[in-house]
Amino acid sequence: MLEQNNQYNILNRKIDTEVIKAFFNGTLEDDIDKIPYRVFPKTSAKINKCCIFKERAMVRYRIMELLGINIEKYDFEYLPLTSHLEFVLHEGVDDFPLLTTVQLGCYGCPPEQYRISDACRGCTARPCTTNCPKDAIVFINNRAYILEDKCVKCGKCFSVCPYHAVLHLPVPCEEACPVGAIHKNEQGHAEVDHSKCISCGKCIHSCPFGAIAERSALFPILKMLKNREKMVAMIAPAIEGQFPGTLSQIKSALLKVGFSEVVEVAVGAEETSINEAKELQEKKKEGLGYMTTSCCPAWTMLVNKHLKFMKPIISTALSPMGYTARMCRKAFPGYKTIFIGPCLAKRNEGLMDPNVDGVMNFNELSSIFMALDIEVGEMEKSDLGDSSTFRDCRDFCFSEGVAGCVLNRVENRDDMRIMPINGLDKKKIAIMRTWEKKPPEADLVEVMCCEGGCIQGPSSITKPSLAMKFRGKD
Repeated sequence: MLEQNNQYNILNRKIDTEVIKAFFNGTLEDDIDKIPYRVFPKTSAKINKCCIFKERAMVRYRIMELLGINIEKYDFEYLPLTSHLEFVLHEGVDDFPLLTTVQLGCYGCPPEQYRISDACRGCTARPCTTNCPKDAIVFINNRAYILEDKCVKCGKCFSVCPYHAVLHLPVPCEEACPVGAIHKNEQGHAEVDHSKCISCGKCIHSCPFGAIAERSALFPILKMLKNREKMVAMIAPAIEGQFPGTLSQIKSALLKVGFSEVVEVAVGAEETSINEAKELQEKKKEGLGYMTTSCCPAWTMLVNKHLKFMKPIISTALSPMGYTARMCRKAFPGYKTIFIGPCLAKRNEGLMDPNVDGVMNFNELSSIFMALDIEVGEMEKSDLGDSSTFRDCRDFCFSEGVAGCVLNRVENRDDMRIMPINGLDKKKIAIMRTWEKKPPEADLVEVMCCEGGCIQGPSSITKPSLAMKFRGKD
């Protein structure tokens, strides 16, 4: 997985900021086709691809992604961006699929392989050959070589070599996908099998060329903001620490952007915790086996598509976003409800929930702040209200945070056995498949698709270690 701090993310934020600033200034129709040339003028010294023309083409595709265009379906190269903009503003775009791929950007990585480098010393111990299950390693002139036709890519040689002479060359998007939803087409470019995809966003966060991207749903929200419609920003617990400022300053910044109200989704997380605690105690009392948490939409999609035997085992409680949106509908009738978080899968959940009118991510919010010259750390602090009942639910964004909140609301806490699943990958899913015949020795299984929790979601913009420095400052 790529670090949040990389050149691709920096470039995307620059492009998004240019587009959003022009939209709010009322000049986007005139400026949109000029942006690729502004980002990469003919005097550009920094060219990462073969030529400046491919760089500009990728900027164009990034703008199409921000507009929400399905590039595989509507990549009409002869159309200017103004035509796409007009279509988006007047006709709208399809809700699904959430991901789009840019064939031009795909490097067409060679298949996953293991290679032995010049660091091989031809040692006496030779743990690589001893541990290889397929006898795929031979020694020629006292140096190891891997026989590709025998290698099953188990990685044992990689893990046991004392000189780290074995190199692992993965296909980043395929390696990151926990459900095998990415494959190569006839041209050798990546494609997403949406029937398998669980919208976890790991592929977006892994591809260093930006070949897989989210089709943004930002423009309908930007239109609402520009038209000064009544809107409620429902902010995920993970937002605290993403920006250099306190939670109350983030609220002030959102009000300045144009939101009428700001509500913490931790309020809904309390309701989720209460209902999951009640359900957990009932299952424990009746001896009905283990229960899993329900708040991670990538997890629930995984179960619905790949682990169907677990459907009855997931808690029936709504997610924190679901409860918060329901509360906001009652508290602010006529207002548009917009969820803001680090998660791609929340887009899928939001589209299925009639109480949610839009979903945007932290990357998009960051670009809005930059476009409007809003410095979160310089904002006045807003009143966050009484958070005494749900303060612990601000930890929903951490691994074991959900389970902790649920345990805080059960009567027999010490009797409950907890199993945290901190991040989903192929190996963990393979283990879960065995649970159909041999259930885990646990009462509550807390599942977080993203390692570390939502604070490391695919659209988070700050390292967790840095985010922690800003949390809890109010």
